[in-house]
Amino acid sequence: MHLIDSQTNEVLLERVAIAATPWQRFCGLMLRRQFEPGFALWLDPCRSIHTMWMRVPIDVYFLDDEGTILEHRGDVAPWSIVLPAGRARSVLEIPNAAIRLAVGSRVRLSDPNQ
Repeated sequence: MHLIDSQTNEVLLERVAIAATPWQRFCGLMLRRQFEPGFALWLDPCRSIHTMWMRVPIDVYFLDDEGTILEHRGDVAPWSIVLPAGRARSVLEIPNAAIRLAVGSRVRLSDPNQ
């Protein structure tokens, strides 16, 4: 999946995986050592995260049900717990600070094969 800026239709990230089941959300990015450029993980539904057993810091974005970024927490260290942010519906985890997204901007996912 691609992460798209809803206002400009610009592709922001080219490799977004979706964690939709409880097990996928629990595992998240645990134990991974490397990430391809342009990679992120979208956890939906999700309001809080942990970074247990992770090896690298990540940027965390909380989004509402329309894809609006409510909050950004940068460089979340491994072995942390990040509590819910207001009315968050989903969480976007981005390793390696690949991009910076602005609070208040709106994003969406798009399947490049459609």
